Amino acid sequence: MSLGVGAYRDDNGKPYVLQCVLEAERRILAKQFDKGLPPSDCDRLIQKTANTSLEYAPIPGFPEYGKLVSNLIFGENSEVIQSDHIAIVQSLSGTGALRIGGDFLKRFWHQKTIYLPTPTWPNHMGVFNACDLEIKRYRYYNPKTLGLDIEGLLEDLRGAEGGSVVLLHACAHNPTGVDPTRGDWNRILGVVKERMLLVFFDAAYLGFASGDYDYDAWVIRHFVEEGVTLLLAVSFAKNMV
Repeated sequence: MSLGVGAYRDDNGKPYVLQCVLEAERRILAKQFDKGLPPSDCDRLIQKTANTSLEYAPIPGFPEYGKLVSNLIFGENSEVIQSDHIAIVQSLSGTGALRIGGDFLKRFWHQKTIYLPTPTWPNHMGVFNACDLEIKRYRYYNPKTLGLDIEGLLEDLRGAEGGSVVLLHACAHNPTGVDPTRGDWNRILGVVKERMLLVFFDAAYLGFASGDYDYDAWVIRHFVEEGVTLLLAVSFAKNMV
């Protein structure tokens, strides 16, 4: 046993999975089917995963997972992937990613003000308050038109102090479902560059707005292609079930 890590190893230092754990997995797998899996099939499935799935993940998460997520979000041919300009931390879904991003801003970003849309997902307030960030709001939804208040949004962001953080919903805005058009996104991009704002995208519903994952990820890819350095919280809790 490696007491430093807290894991079992064989004589060659390789991960060792206890027989009781293998038996527990075998029983769980068998219950996935009405008639149960034959023991030989269970053993084969377990052998494919036992030496990896039961290991501790590195603190930032599994590198292979991060690479696959990067390809999915930015596209396999993205320049930021080819140049290795992406830093990834695997978190507990979207809320965990937002909290990690908020703590990063608290410790390392010179501006401690974050602008949230009105309205926004209620958890945003709790997460960023817990990170000791000053929360300000920008106009987003116009109840009179049941649409985006793009002029109010742009005016508020133009009034933001340079270097402030602005949280943007990548698509399927929560709770309104109202999203900017691509033309609107380009106007927002212009103000972001003009005021040197740090963009923090919350992307919990990629694929939900249009039914096409790549289409919904367009705004993230577009901002990156335009040279914007950003933070990104991605959740698969809804679109991967």
